[in-house]
Amino acid sequence: MTREEFSAIYRSIVPAHAYREKNGVGIYTIPAFSAYPDIDHGFSARTGGVSEGCFSSLNLSFTRPEQRENVMENYRIFCNAAGIPLDGIVLDTYEHGTTVLCVNRFDCRRGYDRDPLPFCDGLVTDDPEITLITGHADCMAFYFYDPVKKGIGLCHAGWRGALHRIGAEVIRTMETACGSDPKDIVCGVGPSICPKCFEVGDDVAESFALAFPQCDLLGENEKGKATVDLWQVAAAQFLESGIVPEHIHLMGVCTFEDERLYSHRRDKGRTGGMAAFLRLLPDGGKREDG
Repeated sequence: MTREEFSAIYRSIVPAHAYREKNGVGIYTIPAFSAYPDIDHGFSARTGGVSEGCFSSLNLSFTRPEQRENVMENYRIFCNAAGIPLDGIVLDTYEHGTTVLCVNRFDCRRGYDRDPLPFCDGLVTDDPEITLITGHADCMAFYFYDPVKKGIGLCHAGWRGALHRIGAEVIRTMETACGSDPKDIVCGVGPSICPKCFEVGDDVAESFALAFPQCDLLGENEKGKATVDLWQVAAAQFLESGIVPEHIHLMGVCTFEDERLYSHRRDKGRTGGMAAFLRLLPDGGKREDG
Protein backbone atom coordinates (compact mmCIF):
# COMPACT_ATOMS: atom_id res chain seq x y z
CA MET A 1 0.00 0.00 0.00
CA THR A 2 1.37 3.39 -0.96
CA ARG A 3 1.48 6.39 1.35
CA GLU A 4 -1.21 8.07 -0.70
CA GLU A 5 -3.50 5.03 -0.47
CA PHE A 6 -3.00 4.65 3.27
CA SER A 7 -3.45 8.37 3.87
CA ALA A 8 -6.77 8.37 2.02
CA ILE A 9 -8.04 5.44 4.08
CA TYR A 10 -6.83 6.88 7.38
CA ARG A 11 -8.46 10.26 6.68
CA SER A 12 -11.77 8.45 6.13
CA ILE A 13 -11.73 7.05 9.69
CA VAL A 14 -13.68 9.50 11.82
CA PRO A 15 -12.91 9.11 15.55
CA ALA A 16 -15.97 8.64 17.74
CA HIS A 17 -16.68 7.70 21.33
CA ALA A 18 -19.47 7.76 23.89
CA TYR A 19 -19.20 8.31 27.63
CA ARG A 20 -21.56 7.34 30.42
CA GLU A 21 -21.45 7.29 34.21
CA LYS A 22 -23.09 5.10 36.83
CA ASN A 23 -22.53 5.61 40.54
CA GLY A 24 -19.67 7.95 39.68
CA VAL A 25 -17.89 5.35 37.51
CA GLY A 26 -17.18 6.60 34.00
CA ILE A 27 -17.03 4.27 30.98
CA TYR A 28 -15.92 5.11 27.44
CA THR A 29 -17.30 3.11 24.51
CA ILE A 30 -16.98 2.88 20.73
CA PRO A 31 -20.38 3.57 19.09
CA ALA A 32 -19.73 1.11 16.25
CA PHE A 33 -19.11 -1.68 18.78
CA SER A 34 -22.17 -0.71 20.82
CA ALA A 35 -24.27 -1.28 17.70
CA TYR A 36 -23.68 -5.04 17.98
CA PRO A 37 -26.25 -6.58 20.38
CA ASP A 38 -24.21 -9.67 21.26
CA ILE A 39 -21.08 -8.02 22.72
CA ASP A 40 -20.34 -5.59 25.51
CA HIS A 41 -17.22 -3.47 25.82
CA GLY A 42 -15.80 -0.37 27.43
CA PHE A 43 -12.87 1.47 28.98
CA SER A 44 -12.82 2.75 32.55
CA ALA A 45 -12.34 6.33 33.66
CA ARG A 46 -10.51 7.02 36.93
CA THR A 47 -13.56 8.09 38.95
CA GLY A 48 -15.84 6.36 41.45
CA GLY A 49 -13.41 4.13 43.35
CA VAL A 50 -11.89 3.93 46.82
CA SER A 51 -8.21 4.66 46.07
CA GLU A 52 -6.64 7.85 47.40
CA GLY A 53 -3.79 10.22 46.62
CA CYS A 54 -2.18 9.84 43.20
CA PHE A 55 -4.24 6.66 42.68
CA SER A 56 -7.53 8.48 43.16
CA SER A 57 -9.88 6.91 42.73
CA LEU A 58 -10.72 3.87 40.53
CA ASN A 59 -7.25 2.38 40.25
CA LEU A 60 -7.59 -1.03 38.53
CA SER A 61 -3.90 -1.93 38.41
CA PHE A 62 -2.42 -4.52 40.75
CA THR A 63 1.11 -3.51 39.70
CA ARG A 64 1.00 -0.10 41.41
CA PRO A 65 2.22 0.38 45.01
CA GLU A 66 -1.38 0.41 46.20
CA GLN A 67 -3.21 -1.71 48.76
CA ARG A 68 -4.44 -4.86 47.01
CA GLU A 69 -7.72 -4.70 48.95
CA ASN A 70 -8.42 -1.28 47.41
CA VAL A 71 -7.86 -2.55 43.88
CA MET A 72 -10.07 -5.59 44.49
CA GLU A 73 -12.81 -3.33 45.82
CA ASN A 74 -12.39 -1.06 42.79
CA TYR A 75 -12.96 -4.06 40.52
CA ARG A 76 -16.13 -4.91 42.41
CA ILE A 77 -17.32 -1.31 41.99
CA PHE A 78 -16.34 -1.19 38.32
CA CYS A 79 -17.90 -4.54 37.42
CA ASN A 80 -21.14 -3.56 39.15
CA ALA A 81 -21.29 -0.25 37.28
CA ALA A 82 -20.42 -1.84 33.93
CA GLY A 83 -22.75 -4.81 34.39
CA ILE A 84 -19.86 -7.29 34.20
CA PRO A 85 -20.10 -10.58 36.16
CA LEU A 86 -17.14 -10.40 38.57
CA ASP A 87 -16.84 -14.19 38.57
CA GLY A 88 -16.05 -14.20 34.83
CA ILE A 89 -13.22 -11.68 34.55
CA VAL A 90 -9.82 -12.69 33.16
CA LEU A 91 -6.95 -10.17 33.40
CA ASP A 92 -3.90 -9.88 31.19
CA THR A 93 -0.37 -9.76 32.62
CA TYR A 94 1.20 -7.37 30.14
CA GLU A 95 4.92 -7.04 29.55
CA HIS A 96 4.81 -4.69 26.51
CA GLY A 97 5.26 -7.65 24.20
CA THR A 98 3.23 -9.49 21.55
CA THR A 99 2.20 -12.70 23.32
CA VAL A 100 -1.49 -13.54 22.81
CA LEU A 101 -3.25 -16.27 24.80
CA CYS A 102 -6.55 -18.06 24.22
CA VAL A 103 -8.63 -18.23 27.40
CA ASN A 104 -11.93 -19.78 28.48
CA ARG A 105 -14.17 -20.27 31.52
CA PHE A 106 -11.50 -22.31 33.28
CA ASP A 107 -9.46 -19.08 33.49
CA CYS A 108 -12.16 -17.10 35.31
CA ARG A 109 -10.81 -14.67 37.96
CA ARG A 110 -7.19 -15.26 36.98
CA GLY A 111 -5.21 -12.16 37.82
CA TYR A 112 -7.92 -11.04 40.25
CA ASP A 113 -8.06 -13.54 43.13
CA ARG A 114 -6.50 -16.50 41.34
CA ASP A 115 -2.99 -16.98 40.02
CA PRO A 116 -2.26 -14.67 37.07
CA LEU A 117 -1.91 -15.83 33.50
CA PRO A 118 1.58 -16.25 32.05
CA PHE A 119 2.94 -12.99 30.65
CA CYS A 120 0.69 -11.86 27.81
CA ASP A 121 -0.48 -8.60 26.27
CA GLY A 122 -3.37 -10.07 24.30
CA LEU A 123 -6.36 -12.31 25.01
CA VAL A 124 -8.70 -14.18 22.63
CA THR A 125 -11.83 -16.22 23.33
CA ASP A 126 -15.11 -17.50 21.93
CA ASP A 127 -16.45 -18.29 25.41
CA PRO A 128 -19.39 -16.07 26.51
CA GLU A 129 -18.81 -16.98 30.15
CA ILE A 130 -15.77 -14.73 30.50
CA THR A 131 -14.90 -11.06 30.20
CA LEU A 132 -11.50 -10.14 28.78
CA ILE A 133 -9.74 -7.33 30.68
CA THR A 134 -6.49 -5.54 29.85
CA GLY A 135 -4.72 -2.78 31.82
CA HIS A 136 -3.75 0.69 30.52
CA ALA A 137 -2.37 4.09 31.55
CA ASP A 138 -1.43 5.67 28.16
CA CYS A 139 -1.00 2.52 26.04
CA MET A 140 -3.60 1.62 23.45
CA ALA A 141 -6.37 -0.95 23.90
CA PHE A 142 -7.18 -2.86 20.71
CA TYR A 143 -10.67 -4.39 20.50
CA PHE A 144 -11.53 -7.16 18.01
CA TYR A 145 -14.90 -8.75 17.26
CA ASP A 146 -15.85 -11.33 14.65
CA PRO A 147 -19.64 -11.24 14.29
CA VAL A 148 -19.60 -14.29 12.00
CA LYS A 149 -17.59 -16.78 14.09
CA LYS A 150 -18.45 -15.05 17.40
CA GLY A 151 -14.88 -14.61 18.58
CA ILE A 152 -13.33 -11.66 20.38
CA GLY A 153 -9.86 -10.38 21.13
CA LEU A 154 -8.49 -7.62 23.35
CA CYS A 155 -4.94 -6.45 23.86
CA HIS A 156 -2.67 -3.98 25.59
CA ALA A 157 -0.65 -2.25 22.87
CA GLY A 158 2.22 -0.28 24.31
CA TRP A 159 4.54 1.39 21.83
CA ARG A 160 6.81 -1.66 21.79
CA GLY A 161 3.91 -4.01 21.21
CA ALA A 162 2.46 -1.70 18.57
CA LEU A 163 5.82 -1.43 16.82
CA HIS A 164 6.04 -5.22 16.67
CA ARG A 165 2.42 -5.53 15.50
CA ILE A 166 0.59 -7.08 18.41
CA GLY A 167 -2.66 -6.21 16.64
CA ALA A 168 -1.69 -8.47 13.76
CA GLU A 169 -0.85 -11.22 16.26
CA VAL A 170 -4.33 -11.02 17.82
CA ILE A 171 -5.89 -11.28 14.36
CA ARG A 172 -3.74 -14.33 13.51
CA THR A 173 -4.74 -15.94 16.81
CA MET A 174 -8.43 -15.35 16.05
CA GLU A 175 -7.95 -16.94 12.63
CA THR A 176 -6.43 -20.04 14.23
CA ALA A 177 -8.52 -20.33 17.37
CA CYS A 178 -11.91 -19.06 16.16
CA GLY A 179 -11.74 -19.71 12.42
CA SER A 180 -12.09 -16.00 11.78
CA ASP A 181 -11.70 -14.39 8.38
CA PRO A 182 -9.98 -10.98 8.81
CA LYS A 183 -12.46 -9.32 6.46
CA ASP A 184 -15.20 -10.08 9.01
CA ILE A 185 -13.34 -8.75 12.06
CA VAL A 186 -14.24 -5.32 13.45
CA CYS A 187 -11.40 -3.45 15.19
CA GLY A 188 -11.37 -0.59 17.66
CA VAL A 189 -8.78 1.53 19.49
CA GLY A 190 -9.54 2.85 22.96
CA PRO A 191 -8.26 5.97 24.76
CA SER A 192 -4.48 6.38 24.67
CA ILE A 193 -1.82 9.03 24.37
CA CYS A 194 -2.51 11.04 21.21
CA PRO A 195 -0.15 11.79 18.30
CA LYS A 196 0.85 15.28 19.47
CA CYS A 197 1.45 14.17 23.08
CA PHE A 198 3.52 11.05 22.39
CA GLU A 199 7.04 12.44 22.48
CA VAL A 200 9.83 9.97 21.66
CA GLY A 201 13.57 9.85 21.13
CA ASP A 202 15.01 9.92 17.65
CA ASP A 203 15.82 6.21 17.78
CA VAL A 204 12.21 5.26 18.51
CA ALA A 205 10.95 7.63 15.83
CA GLU A 206 13.28 6.04 13.30
CA SER A 207 12.16 2.54 14.28
CA PHE A 208 8.52 3.42 13.61
CA ALA A 209 9.35 5.16 10.32
CA LEU A 210 11.19 2.05 9.12
CA ALA A 211 8.53 -0.39 10.34
CA PHE A 212 5.58 1.53 8.82
CA PRO A 213 6.86 3.27 5.66
CA GLN A 214 3.29 3.66 4.35
CA CYS A 215 2.45 6.04 7.23
CA ASP A 216 3.21 9.71 7.64
CA LEU A 217 3.38 9.17 11.39
CA LEU A 218 6.25 11.38 12.57
CA GLY A 219 5.77 14.90 13.88
CA GLU A 220 7.47 17.48 16.05
CA ASN A 221 6.19 19.19 19.18
CA GLU A 222 6.75 22.74 20.42
CA LYS A 223 9.98 21.64 22.12
CA GLY A 224 11.38 20.39 18.83
CA LYS A 225 11.10 16.75 19.96
CA ALA A 226 9.88 13.95 17.72
CA THR A 227 6.35 12.60 18.11
CA VAL A 228 4.74 9.42 16.77
CA ASP A 229 1.12 8.86 15.73
CA LEU A 230 0.31 5.49 17.30
CA TRP A 231 -3.26 5.60 15.99
CA GLN A 232 -1.88 5.43 12.45
CA VAL A 233 0.29 2.50 13.54
CA ALA A 234 -2.83 0.70 14.74
CA ALA A 235 -4.74 1.30 11.52
CA ALA A 236 -1.77 0.27 9.39
CA GLN A 237 -1.34 -3.14 11.02
CA PHE A 238 -5.07 -3.80 10.89
CA LEU A 239 -5.10 -3.10 7.15
CA GLU A 240 -1.98 -5.21 6.60
CA SER A 241 -3.77 -8.11 8.30
CA GLY A 242 -6.75 -7.97 5.94
CA ILE A 243 -9.19 -5.84 7.95
CA VAL A 244 -11.41 -3.79 5.66
CA PRO A 245 -11.23 0.00 6.15
CA GLU A 246 -14.86 0.40 7.22
CA HIS A 247 -14.24 -2.00 10.11
CA ILE A 248 -11.60 0.20 11.77
CA HIS A 249 -12.74 2.52 14.57
CA LEU A 250 -10.86 4.97 16.78
CA MET A 251 -12.17 6.59 19.97
CA GLY A 252 -9.80 9.53 19.48
CA VAL A 253 -9.54 10.18 23.25
CA CYS A 254 -6.15 11.24 24.66
CA THR A 255 -5.23 9.93 28.10
CA PHE A 256 -2.62 12.67 28.54
CA GLU A 257 -5.17 15.46 27.90
CA ASP A 258 -8.34 14.03 29.48
CA GLU A 259 -8.23 14.55 33.26
CA ARG A 260 -10.87 11.85 33.71
CA LEU A 261 -8.17 9.32 32.76
CA TYR A 262 -4.89 8.21 34.31
CA SER A 263 -1.76 9.03 32.32
CA HIS A 264 1.63 7.54 33.14
CA ARG A 265 3.41 10.32 31.23
CA ARG A 266 1.37 13.27 32.42
CA ASP A 267 1.57 12.14 36.04
CA LYS A 268 5.24 11.12 35.80
CA GLY A 269 4.55 7.54 36.82
CA ARG A 270 2.64 8.41 40.00
CA THR A 271 -0.77 7.31 38.82
CA GLY A 272 -3.22 4.42 38.71
CA GLY A 273 -4.32 2.15 35.90
CA MET A 274 -7.48 1.79 33.84
CA ALA A 275 -9.13 -1.29 32.34
CA ALA A 276 -10.46 -2.14 28.91
CA PHE A 277 -13.07 -4.90 28.77
CA LEU A 278 -14.75 -6.95 26.08
CA ARG A 279 -17.14 -9.86 26.33
CA LEU A 280 -19.58 -11.93 24.32
CA LEU A 281 -23.08 -11.82 25.76
CA PRO A 282 -24.68 -15.19 26.49
CA ASP A 283 -27.96 -15.96 24.73
CA GLY A 284 -30.55 -13.58 26.12
CA GLY A 285 -27.87 -11.44 27.73
CA LYS A 286 -28.31 -7.76 28.28
CA ARG A 287 -25.77 -4.94 28.33
CA GLU A 288 -25.66 -2.33 31.07
CA ASP A 289 -26.53 0.32 28.44
CA GLY A 290 -29.64 -1.61 27.51
